[in-house]
Amino acid sequence: MELIEILAYLMPSIIVLFIAYFMFRRLLGQFQIAQNQQDKPSVGNEKPKHINYQAYERLVLYLERINPTNMVLRSHKNGMSLKALQSDMIKGIREEYEHNLSQQIYVSDEIWQTIKQARQETINLVNLASQKVGPAGSAKDLGKLLLEMSTKVDKLPHDVAIHYLKEELREKNI
Repeated sequence: MELIEILAYLMPSIIVLFIAYFMFRRLLGQFQIAQNQQDKPSVGNEKPKHINYQAYERLVLYLERINPTNMVLRSHKNGMSLKALQSDMIKGIREEYEHNLSQQIYVSDEIWQTIKQARQETINLVNLASQKVGPAGSAKDLGKLLLEMSTKVDKLPHDVAIHYLKEELREKNI
């Protein structure tokens, strides 16, 4: 008789436990389905587009950093030699380029060629200015000449590349 009484008291608890277990399992399954749907890329392909925009931003930043005026202001230090400034500027151009190499997968081949060309033409500009200053010149002379050359040229290589980057980005948004 005692066994029946114990079962009478335990039976409602056991039933509630089973119901709670099955409800919890069902709720967990729905949560996992919702989580899987959230992890899938959206129909609008927003994530790749966002990454693509970041690539354009990084490349514009790179081009602005190799702007001769910005490089002179960033690299020149008092007492620096002509060769040291020239070397620092060229090293900076190359390091920045290497840092942004992976961005080429997000832009067209034409844009990437324009970026490479801007890099090379900027290096050539620094070397040309250094030659014009001559071995007796100073880093200050090189900086002044680069600033003068920048104001005389209608569009510097980085300006041309930025223009094409903006153009391509506008075309992709249409």
